[in-house]
Amino acid sequence: MRRGMVASVTMLVMVAVLGAGIAQAQQQPPAPKTPIPPPGSAAPPPEVPKEKQIEGTVSKVDPAAKTVGVSTGFFGLLGATVRVAEETQIMVQGQPAVITEIKEGDRVKASYEVRDGGNIAKSIEVMPAPKKASGTTP
Repeated sequence: MRRGMVASVTMLVMVAVLGAGIAQAQQQPPAPKTPIPPPGSAAPPPEVPKEKQIEGTVSKVDPAAKTVGVSTGFFGLLGATVRVAEETQIMVQGQPAVITEIKEGDRVKASYEVRDGGNIAKSIEVMPAPKKASGTTP
């Protein structure tokens, strides 16, 4: 009998707490997702693109589309595709280069900005291939 009373009291407390929370949630109007500027005010300044960096292995080079795919992570499952623009600086072995000098399998470090729905490369540097261990095996 005592267990039944404890269970009933517990249920009443839970219903009271939930009911108060629901009532409070119903009283507050939802906040707008983006603030609406008052009429006649100037539009907010455009968002400044943020510079990002990626380092990995070139998975694809498309000179016609002016894109370079860079794979990173476990088994190359992550990464990004960057678009080469006129102002993109490409360096191969410390020398200025063009997109056609970037090859699949090259290790690269690229910095880019997310603009207009795409990744626009600011610079792409082909890193030197790692030196193989010089040991002789019998």
